[in-house]
Amino acid sequence: MKSKLISSSFFYIGCFFSLFLVFGCGDAEDMAEATSSTYSVLPDELGKPWLWKKLEDEDWEKLTKKDEDWVRLTDAEVKELMNLEIPKRWAFETKDEALREKYHEATLFQKFGDIPQVRYIIEFDRQWQGGILTPELAEQMAAYQEAMYFLFPTAVNKRSLEEAIKPVEENRERYFMEQLRREDPETWIKYKRAALIDKHGNLPEVHTIINFIRKLEQELPRTDADCHAYLEVSQTLSGNFSRYESYAWLEAVQQIGILSESSLRSLEKYREARAEGISFYDLDWDDD
Repeated sequence: MKSKLISSSFFYIGCFFSLFLVFGCGDAEDMAEATSSTYSVLPDELGKPWLWKKLEDEDWEKLTKKDEDWVRLTDAEVKELMNLEIPKRWAFETKDEALREKYHEATLFQKFGDIPQVRYIIEFDRQWQGGILTPELAEQMAAYQEAMYFLFPTAVNKRSLEEAIKPVEENRERYFMEQLRREDPETWIKYKRAALIDKHGNLPEVHTIINFIRKLEQELPRTDADCHAYLEVSQTLSGNFSRYESYAWLEAVQQIGILSESSLRSLEKYREARAEGISFYDLDWDDD
């Protein structure tokens, strides 16, 4: 449903682009309002609580406790591995896979000691089965790469850690912004503006977008010129639409009066979620 909605969005943008050239991007008064000092917050003036922070010793256990299916090493198992006699050529001569894995685990403990990073790597390896990259799994994989980089600080492991952190931070930011929008719209608008400036620079198009979503969130009157201006610049600056951007796009198009029946149902679902304080990421599209 989500991909269908995005595709229809791009279709409408293409169909009505000629209208934007006729109606323009709003008047000077709109732009002056959009650049109001109320929202003139620069990117470095706001914190980024979604950023990955280096895990401390106590964080490793907290991370594993989030997963009720996580199987932790017992002290008895660790003691056995610490005391296990390891053949010198085990990596080349051991044919039994289970025994090879045991020698590998024992090697890590005997080389680095009983530290959280070693425990985490072994516990993760024992239960790793692949699958869809859920937010929880992304967090676990990032932690795994941090543990690997801690033990083996190579350039390759550093790059692997950086790549593993990206989806975690993106997901954290997405949910942080959605919660902030529902709890503190004023601050959310500041974050949105700062993020757009950080990505695109302090462009007039940024203020066009902020002007529209500010009116949308504060339920202020929006002119057709506001809607046309927003639609014209939103695809260029936003790239792939987030849930909120899909909602804002529908609101703009609906005001002009050109929404399909299926898109109108989607807009109504977004509006109901807003009225009830439900996150857009908790919406169920399967019944559409």
